[in-house]
Amino acid sequence: MKKQMIKISSLLFVMVAMMLSACDDYLDDVPKGQKIPKTWEDYNAFIRNNFSYHFLDPDQLAVLAGDIFKLPSAVTSPSLTRANYYADESVNRIDLMTGNDKNPYFNAYEGLFAWNLIVEDVPDATECTEVQRRQLIAQGRVLRAMHYFYLANFYADQYDETTKDKLSVPLITSASVEAPSPQVTLQTIYEFMLDDLNKAVEDLPVHSESILHPNRALGYGMLARVYLSMGDYDNALKNASLALEQNDQLFNWIDLYEADKERYDDPKNYTSGVAGNPETDNVENYIYCYGSSTSGWTGLNNTSYAISPERAARFEKGDTRLLTHWKSRVSSSGIPYYAGIYALEMNKGGMRSPEMYYIKAECLARKGGEANIREAMELVNKVRKTRILPEFYQDWTAATTKEAVEKIIRDKESEYIQTQVIYCDYRRLNKDPEYARTFPRTIEGKEYILKSDSHLWIMPFPREAVSNPGNGTITQNVEK
Repeated sequence: MKKQMIKISSLLFVMVAMMLSACDDYLDDVPKGQKIPKTWEDYNAFIRNNFSYHFLDPDQLAVLAGDIFKLPSAVTSPSLTRANYYADESVNRIDLMTGNDKNPYFNAYEGLFAWNLIVEDVPDATECTEVQRRQLIAQGRVLRAMHYFYLANFYADQYDETTKDKLSVPLITSASVEAPSPQVTLQTIYEFMLDDLNKAVEDLPVHSESILHPNRALGYGMLARVYLSMGDYDNALKNASLALEQNDQLFNWIDLYEADKERYDDPKNYTSGVAGNPETDNVENYIYCYGSSTSGWTGLNNTSYAISPERAARFEKGDTRLLTHWKSRVSSSGIPYYAGIYALEMNKGGMRSPEMYYIKAECLARKGGEANIREAMELVNKVRKTRILPEFYQDWTAATTKEAVEKIIRDKESEYIQTQVIYCDYRRLNKDPEYARTFPRTIEGKEYILKSDSHLWIMPFPREAVSNPGNGTITQNVEK
């Protein structure tokens, strides 16, 4: 088995895949401060390394969906952000990609290097029990599936019967620099994710050692997420239910609001400090994963991750998800927006229990029948009761599957604003004429519309990925 190098510091930062060598002779003289991973703990450190491998950045997806507001001065020059912000189908986004625009692709594959290394090499790790070995391999498989799901739903078409034979993303299953990297079909990448998850779930711990380590709730949760994306609602329902059996706890955002009500209610107080940390210390968390490797580190601060008044209007009155994160403000040039007031690194790339409530609810609603629809709305209402202030709360009901699904998605988009979770739902539902919708946004008095069938829903690969595809070839899944 080829040996790999990792760089060790006080926080155990790990060298990226491009620094690896497949040559054993090169490793005969290991440089000072570096080591070859051998023990279980050496490999486990890859998961604990929160600064290198846990970035799944949805920012451009949120910009495209209309979930992020920009001041005109921030989008005057041609850029990927401007193209997505205005839903401009005329520009070539490939030519506009610079710097951080490429992070989603390269950060995800950097993470895949670590998860492949764990799956591939931990069978020979030392200083561990067989239970520890199987557990760590299972955790590597789940993290690998998470990253491939993110990539496939960023750079490829939405999976369905008409698209499953289209190309998706490069599938790399080894940390070796000699590993093949074929660009596989959507069917192949989804089958690969399901295989990893099904092999992993029984070996996952009920309680993980850190918020970065997959647990059994996440294993079932990822199966539910993948099956939902495929339109397999029976299996999505089954696995969402299993995930909730592991953890169905909900964080009470009303309590957070009430604890600092004076600040939240003061229309002139735009401070963004938060008492405690309901991102990392949250009973809902199945796993924590950064949503950004750049500005997301500072949380929601003024114009950073601001939202427009029309996006704010889609929240229910009395929704503490709005009240604790954004506040109405007017820029120095007289432009109204909702400023960020929540200076925490949000768990935008991970998974929380509410997602399972929404998946289970939608799948029940799609089964039809009065009892199923009633149970679906009860699940959504259980989430809403911890979000909507009591003086504004009313139970939601639905008479039909369509009404139920639309209400479920309405609340889900308030819960998962600015994340890939709701973006994936938009893409999935846009394939169904009954639920497809346009995404209008008014910018400086003019309306721009993201169409349900727009090519913009697929992001282009960075040009460097196509020109230097490793041990394979890459074809763009979108023309521009």
